[in-house]
Amino acid sequence: MYRYLFTLIALVLTLAAPPAAPAAARAMSDDLIVRLAEGWALTAEARVRGPIAAPLDALLARSGVREAQALGGGAYLLRFARTVDTRALIARLHEAPGVVYAEPNRERRLLRVPNDEGIDRQWPLSVIQAFDAWSITTGSDIIIAILDTGVSPSHPDLSGRVLPGFDFVNLDDDPRDDDGHGTFTAGVAAAEGDNGIGAAGMCWRCRILPVKVLNRRGRGNDAAIAAGIRFAVDRGARIISMSFGGPDDSRVLREAVAYALERDVLLVAASGNGQAEGNLPNYPAAYPGVLAVSATGPDDAITSFSTTGDFVSLAAPGAGVWSTLWRRTIGDTYGFADGTSAACPHVAGAAALVWTVRPELSARQVAEVLMLNADDRGPPGKDPAYGYGRLNLFRAVQAALDPDLLNRSRIEGVVRSVAPEQTTIALSAGQETRPDASGFYRFDNLPAGRYTITARSPSGESLQQQVSLTGTALSVARIDFALDSAVAARAAFAPVPPQRGAVYFPETGHTLRGVFLSYWRAHGGLPVFGYPISEEFIERGEDGREARVQYFQRHRFELRPGNRPPYHVQLSRMGDIILRARGVDWFTLPKSAPMPGCRYFSETGRNLCEPFLSVWRSNGLEFDGKRGASEAESLALFGMPISEPQIETLPDGRLILVQWFERARFEDHGPNGVLFGLLGEELARVRGWR
Repeated sequence: MYRYLFTLIALVLTLAAPPAAPAAARAMSDDLIVRLAEGWALTAEARVRGPIAAPLDALLARSGVREAQALGGGAYLLRFARTVDTRALIARLHEAPGVVYAEPNRERRLLRVPNDEGIDRQWPLSVIQAFDAWSITTGSDIIIAILDTGVSPSHPDLSGRVLPGFDFVNLDDDPRDDDGHGTFTAGVAAAEGDNGIGAAGMCWRCRILPVKVLNRRGRGNDAAIAAGIRFAVDRGARIISMSFGGPDDSRVLREAVAYALERDVLLVAASGNGQAEGNLPNYPAAYPGVLAVSATGPDDAITSFSTTGDFVSLAAPGAGVWSTLWRRTIGDTYGFADGTSAACPHVAGAAALVWTVRPELSARQVAEVLMLNADDRGPPGKDPAYGYGRLNLFRAVQAALDPDLLNRSRIEGVVRSVAPEQTTIALSAGQETRPDASGFYRFDNLPAGRYTITARSPSGESLQQQVSLTGTALSVARIDFALDSAVAARAAFAPVPPQRGAVYFPETGHTLRGVFLSYWRAHGGLPVFGYPISEEFIERGEDGREARVQYFQRHRFELRPGNRPPYHVQLSRMGDIILRARGVDWFTLPKSAPMPGCRYFSETGRNLCEPFLSVWRSNGLEFDGKRGASEAESLALFGMPISEPQIETLPDGRLILVQWFERARFEDHGPNGVLFGLLGEELARVRGWR
C-alpha cells in the first residue's frame, strides 16, 4: 500500500459575481530637472541670472540646453538640442555655483489596474503591490506545472495556455480537474489579466502544465506525486507549484525533489494547514531547497491554520482569495478560498515574473530574490511564521532589474592564529584583506561564482577552502581558519614507512599504536573510524588546549590521559566542526516536532528515523560491560542528531541522503547500507593538510 499525502488545504470555496475596474493608463517624460539657489534664475532660453552667472551659463550652453521651463520653487526643466550624457552632466551641475540639485526627469507610470470583473475582490493584489509590478511586466510563456487535482482546460481565464499534461491518479493523458482545487491554484498563479472577466493571476502570459496527482477527494500517494514531479521537470516546467503535503518524510518523494533541484527547477510548496493539529513540518515543503509558503490574511497576520516552522521560506496571502474554479454541478466558475494552498501559487506566479525580466537567473537566485525583497513581518529577520517575510511582487520584480543584483554576496570568518592581524586572507578573484585583532575578516559585494579562499600566516603557512556564492545578498559564506599547528599537521599527514611496535596500514601509509590502537580496536575499528590518515601529533583543540591527536578517515582521536578509560580518548565533534567549516550553524537548521516511529531529541529539536535509527542504536562505545549498545554508548560514539535527513551531493556528483550528528554523518548508500561519512578526511582537506 502506498502512503497517502493528504491535500493540506481544505479550501472553503464560495461563489460570487464581481464588479469591473478601470483600465490602465501611462505617462512619460524626459530631460533634466535642476533647482537653483535663492537669488538665481533661468530665462526661457536657459540663460543664467545670478551672482556668478558665467560658469553655469557656459556649462549649460556647452551641453546644448535649448530651453528652461520654470516649475516653481526654484526648479527648472531643461530640454536639450542634442543627445547628451545626462549622468556626467548631472555630476558637473552639482559642482557648479548656484545649483542646489540636478536629477533626471524620471518616468512615473499610472498603476496598471486590469479590467477583470473580480479585481475588486482580489485584496492580495494591493497588499503585494501587484499593480506596480504589472506596470513592469505581466509575464511570459514560462511553464508553471500545477501538481494538484488537475486543471480545467476550458476555463475562460486559462484556456489556450493549458498544455497537454498527465493524470497520475488514473494513469492516462486526461488531467482535467474533478475537484476544483487544481483549477483554483492555477488561476492564482496564472489566470489571464486585463481580459474583462473573472480574475487576474500573478503571471498573465504563463503556460500551465496540468499534472494530476490528487484524486477527487484531494488525496494522492507518494508514487504519483514523485512521478508527477519528474514528469513536470522532463516536460520543461521551470516552476512546480505543490499545494498539498503531509507530515511523513518519504524517500521516493525526497529523491524526486532532488531530481528537480538538480535540473534547476524551482519548487514551491504550501507549508500546511496544521497549526492546530500539532504544527508538524509538512512535506514536500520541508525539504531543503523547496520554497515553503505560509498564509497571511488581509490584516497581514499569519492565519490561525497556517503551519509554521524553521522550514518556512515566505508568507503570501491565503485567506479569502478569489480565483478561477471548477464545480461538478456548474463547471467553470469563480470563487473564494482559504488555505496555504492559496498562498503557494502566489509565490509560484511571482517567480515567473522575476524570471521574465531576468531569464538568466538560476532557480536558487530567483528564490533568493523573492525572499530578499519580501516585506519583513513579525520579529526582524527570518522567523518560523513568515520566513523572510510576506511576498512583495513589485519589490521582487524591481530588484530583478538591478544590474548589481548578483554582486552582493559576502564571505566572512575568523582566523585563529598567534597574530591574526598579520595574516593575509586572499580570494581567487584577486581581493586581499587582513583580519582585525580578534581574527575577524570580511569580503563584501562579491559576484556569483566559486571562490578559493587562502589564509597565509607571517611564517608562510597557508590554508585554503572553497565556496560557491549565488551573488545575492542572501548568499553569505562563513569560513574559519586555524593556522597555529599547520606546519606540524602537514608533517604528520605525510606517509611514513612501517615502524617497529606499530600496526602499519599500507592503504594510507600510516601507523597506529598504543592507546589509540587499543581504543580503535575496542570501539569499532575500520567500519566506524576507518584507516589512520596521519601520525600522532600535537594540536590545539576546539577548547583551546593542546593535546596529542590522530586523524582517521572518519574521525579524530584526542588523548586526555588524566581521564579514566574510556574517556581518556575523546572523539571530536566532527559533524559540528565540518558544518561550521562549511559556514553552517547547525542550530539554525530546520527543527521538527516528534514523529511516530522515530527517536526525538528535544535537546537539538531533531528526529532520528529509519534507516539511520537502527544503525545509531546498534553501534556505540563499549563501557558498560553488557552485550549490545545502550543509548548512552550510542550517544558517546555519535552524539545527538543536529540536522534532519537531507539530500547532499558527494564529490563524485552522486546525490545521497545524509543526516548529521554531533560526531558523525550517516549516509544512506541504498543497497550498500548506511555508511559513516569520511569526516576526518574532509576536515584534513579543509585545513589544507591533505
